[in-house]
Amino acid sequence: MVDRHRRDIAGGCASLRAARALAVKALLLAALGFWSPLGDARAVIIETGDGTGNVTAPPDDPGWANLGTRGGTTAVYLGRRWVLTANHVGVGDVVFEGQTYSPVPGSKVRFENPDTSLADLMVFRIFDDPGLPRLDIPNFPPVVGDPVTAIGYGLNRGAATTFLDLGGYDWGSGRSMRWGTNIVSEIDILVTDTYSFATTFTDPLDPSATSDEAAGANGDSGGAAFTKIGGGWYLVGTLFAISQYTDQPASTSIYGNKLYAADLSFYRADILAVIEQRSCSDGLDDDGDGFTDYPADPECVNADDDSESILAPDVPTLGFPGMVLLIGAMLLVFAARSRLRGEAI
Repeated sequence: MVDRHRRDIAGGCASLRAARALAVKALLLAALGFWSPLGDARAVIIETGDGTGNVTAPPDDPGWANLGTRGGTTAVYLGRRWVLTANHVGVGDVVFEGQTYSPVPGSKVRFENPDTSLADLMVFRIFDDPGLPRLDIPNFPPVVGDPVTAIGYGLNRGAATTFLDLGGYDWGSGRSMRWGTNIVSEIDILVTDTYSFATTFTDPLDPSATSDEAAGANGDSGGAAFTKIGGGWYLVGTLFAISQYTDQPASTSIYGNKLYAADLSFYRADILAVIEQRSCSDGLDDDGDGFTDYPADPECVNADDDSESILAPDVPTLGFPGMVLLIGAMLLVFAARSRLRGEAI
């Protein structure tokens, strides 16, 4: 019944999105008269305990190891050597499980909306395979009330504070990858030209608050929002923005602040179209040997080959110049052995 309800909602949202886009954006901008300008997100601030917990995978792990750091913010490993993050995070080295991975030059793809405006969402490819599992993206949007687990890298929680008679926290010092929980409070909204959903930081005294209630803080961009569907975890959103009250003190998270995540179901087809491309026909020099795709790269068997390397993943290739030298050396050895055999006879 839940899945059928989701499909019905997904169909309705898909048909309404194009027509509602301008209206939704106008309503959001009007609402922002009560909120400060949007900022990029950094730390997952949690309500639980002293705020320093949740720095290892949760007991029911949605994909903790697939979260990495990118220049002080966050990135998500999708699979097939592709990394997903907010566009404003930028392309660069990423770190997964303590290992640094470099981006393939020219591999960045920023995703567009139906009106050709650009979303704050992109992917880029890395040279080496970190050996992490592939993440699944649902083909339907979230529903208000869906529980999500958010993961991001950033500042730890500071001291308790208040604003407008509402509780909350200052942002402290030090950064950690941290997870928290929340509930989807809004769907099908357009924020900085990105189709999104939102969660709301809720006072723990409110019955709707979750056990590890989480807020976004300035800088947590590129983090992940996961939801569980039919017993399995799905990557449902990419964290990219927050909203705060007008005149809210800087570096604070106050009850009622919103955290926005790109609705990945909306961009799913475009994301898959990019990451499913075969390595020997994707327009990239995936192994860094100076040759791109079939037939220019001699290590590509054909255009459907999914590796520009003749060796196993993570093993450096010789490249075409190295192969020429190797073959030349083998010919010299063969000639020398022939001469030796002739002298022996």
